[in-house]
Amino acid sequence: MTVIKDKYGQIRYYADLSDKNMFILLHKNEKHCPRINRYYVLKVCWPRPQESNQHYLRRIQSEFSVASSLHHDNIVDTFEVLPIGHDHRCLCMEYCAGGDIHSLIVAAGKLQKEEADCFFKQLIHGVTYLHEEGISHRDLKPENLLLTRDGCLKICGFDYVERFYDDQENKFYMSTGYCGSTPYISPEQYLNTEFDPRRVDIWAAAIIYIVMRTGRNRWNAATNEDEYFKDYMNERTFGRRTSFLEDICYGHSLSIIYAMLSISPEGRPAASAILTSYWLREIQSCKVCQ
Repeated sequence: MTVIKDKYGQIRYYADLSDKNMFILLHKNEKHCPRINRYYVLKVCWPRPQESNQHYLRRIQSEFSVASSLHHDNIVDTFEVLPIGHDHRCLCMEYCAGGDIHSLIVAAGKLQKEEADCFFKQLIHGVTYLHEEGISHRDLKPENLLLTRDGCLKICGFDYVERFYDDQENKFYMSTGYCGSTPYISPEQYLNTEFDPRRVDIWAAAIIYIVMRTGRNRWNAATNEDEYFKDYMNERTFGRRTSFLEDICYGHSLSIIYAMLSISPEGRPAASAILTSYWLREIQSCKVCQ
């Protein structure tokens, strides 16, 4: 830890937020020339239950390999993977002083349309970039959307990230199985079939928009065992009005959200198509992120 503090500064705060990760805030403040006054976050990654040390190290290195290769205004910067403690690893990332979207929703109850639209557009910017890089996030949720002090949204949390395209071999890979946080998992992930991982992110982004606007999830899991999701599926099947969507969306935004929440993944639009839609073109994003 001494080597880490020499490089990234003194510990200002730490939080053990889950059984998966611990976060440590560091402050580098040097007054000599050139002056350095910057905050960093260490994401300390714990091994999963029954995970071998070899698999743990390979998993963290894989997460770092992807995260550190991404450079976009709406993606959090990841600088380095470092040893910490006994055979553990941590990722050094940029610090986002504005917290995360989840905390903002909890504090506000729900977000106003202009605010939610702004964040949604930034999210789609980030997702479009990921998909263009051949990467699916697989765990989009409000907790993984950080905010800078100026309101710039940055996607983080690349624990389940997946490369679906190999540009050297010009090969596309389908996915199977489910991962991520249950309320944001799309229905096809529960089926014993292959699916396009990009459509998983599109579904999750639509759910995030609904949560921002309403302050809550509409169902616990997108399965037939969930009565609320079953009602939604029946409404879509028989072309009936979905009140919780039509209460928060209208016109172009309603058609886009309906399409993003298509039960069939093939019916969901690509992130690039959403980004160039009339709805998103009309949304005024924060200037710092334009």
